[in-house]
Amino acid sequence: MIELNKKNDPVPEAKLSATLILAREGAQGIECLLLRRNPELRVMGGAWVFPGGKVDETDGGSDDYSRSVSAVLREIQEEASLHVPGRELVYFSRWLTPEIVKYRFDTRFFLAPHTGSKSPVVDGDEIVDFQWIPADRAVLLQNEGELVVAPPTLVSLIDVARYPDLPTLWDAVGQREPPFFFPKIRAAGEDRVFLYPGDHGYEEGNPALGDPCHRTTLTMGRYEYQRSFNWPARSA
Repeated sequence: MIELNKKNDPVPEAKLSATLILAREGAQGIECLLLRRNPELRVMGGAWVFPGGKVDETDGGSDDYSRSVSAVLREIQEEASLHVPGRELVYFSRWLTPEIVKYRFDTRFFLAPHTGSKSPVVDGDEIVDFQWIPADRAVLLQNEGELVVAPPTLVSLIDVARYPDLPTLWDAVGQREPPFFFPKIRAAGEDRVFLYPGDHGYEEGNPALGDPCHRTTLTMGRYEYQRSFNWPARSA
């Protein structure tokens, strides 16, 4: 799923992007909307993702943040035919693709509630299917190899699954500093380790170092996320 640059290739530019974690209360906990990308697509074909995409020139705003807001509201309409008011967005996290990866994105993740009764409608081209799924259920299916997701999607689902209901989730996300992920990809035997800021081994790029731990490990096609500390509180 991850295509790396060839040796001596220039570092690709990270394209500004935005993603929306659309969540609702379900009988088994918080459910998130996941969309399945067309298996024929070159980038993440067949994977289950949150709605989102690249920021276009037509997306208004005076800075990267406001343009990302415009983009994510447009993308949820284009990919799932849903309208989300901009005032309901909460800044969730930011992911910057490593420099060794061929297709790079600088992506802001937003969180929003789905309170209407309208069902998503996918375009059948880029997006071929959708599902509302409890966050913890999606994590379990990934662990069992039945749901293909990328690390940013998995980490976000694990984060959402920590909370029992939407009010608790919204309160926690509103009080924390949106975490920043800029992975360093390293080999550890036959495994591949994605080190994130806050991990003891991050600065040196050494997965052998211990706590504090903040990483995702790819083992035999399965991702496992570990974080041994709490997110810092939002600055006043």
